[in-house]
Amino acid sequence: MFEILGQEYAKNAIKSMYDNNKMSHAFIIQGPDGVGKSIFADYIAAMLLCRGFKKPCMECASCRKIQSGIHPDYKIISSSKSIGIDTIRELIDYVNIKPYEGYRKVIVIKGADKITIEGQNAILKTLEEPLQDTTIIILLEKMNSILDTIISRCQVLRLGRVERDKIEEYLIKQGVENKKAKTAAALSDGILGNALKYLDDEYASLRMETLKNLRDIIRADEIKILDSVDFFLSQKENIDLLFDIMISILRDISVLKITKNEDIIMNRDICEILNEECKVLSIDRINKIINIISAARKNIDDYLNYQLTIEDMLLNIQEV
Repeated sequence: MFEILGQEYAKNAIKSMYDNNKMSHAFIIQGPDGVGKSIFADYIAAMLLCRGFKKPCMECASCRKIQSGIHPDYKIISSSKSIGIDTIRELIDYVNIKPYEGYRKVIVIKGADKITIEGQNAILKTLEEPLQDTTIIILLEKMNSILDTIISRCQVLRLGRVERDKIEEYLIKQGVENKKAKTAAALSDGILGNALKYLDDEYASLRMETLKNLRDIIRADEIKILDSVDFFLSQKENIDLLFDIMISILRDISVLKITKNEDIIMNRDICEILNEECKVLSIDRINKIINIISAARKNIDDYLNYQLTIEDMLLNIQEV
């Protein structure tokens, strides 16, 4: 079952296009990581490849194969690194192959933000001369990561954040204990993928360890603050997650200082600790620390030396 949480506008748009025989040969599905872009792509593929009467029927052989990831006419391209011209050429070769089972094939490009300019230009040529039997679905987080000429040749569907209560309700239906579901939904920032991640024991442990290190950093002097370097070095692969956790905590402290309202913060389960930090941090210092963390994130994204960036960040936090 392709269970899409929320996204009523996008679902209605697809249904209307299909019912009126106006399905595009290419789609861009844009939205934050974890919002459900891949599931939505599966949904579109199932609608196009389904052999049942009501599409997608979720019962025919085609729908079942898509759910199992084994449909020969449904190809997914993804990479943890950049997607270069060679990968795109393989995609183009696949575009020119006739469908194996039916009359259509569907290609999904995950993480299209990572496609090189050469790769994007190669895709553009395919979009300019689309084949009637092929639908291309491009998944990305930011529209400015891809050529305007590609965007102009695709039907764009934007997936947004989902209401907190819908995420909580969904988690409870999946068997998550009420209190955990409430906390995960509050921490999710409207993204189901985040909520599921927060229920993971490893993440829970990392979050509490990050909280401890953040509190130590806030209180440390110049010598002791560098003791935290080892923690950040050991978590290099999770650094984006650590930054997200720290900024989330700091923003909640700021909200608590201004509003005194615990019901509107994300990290409700650690309210007692956050209230303690309210006594230590001023709004001005919180904002400066968030800016320092954001600058460190950008430097790492720009491939500056990781260890030096972390050391710089910690010393800058100590100085504000």
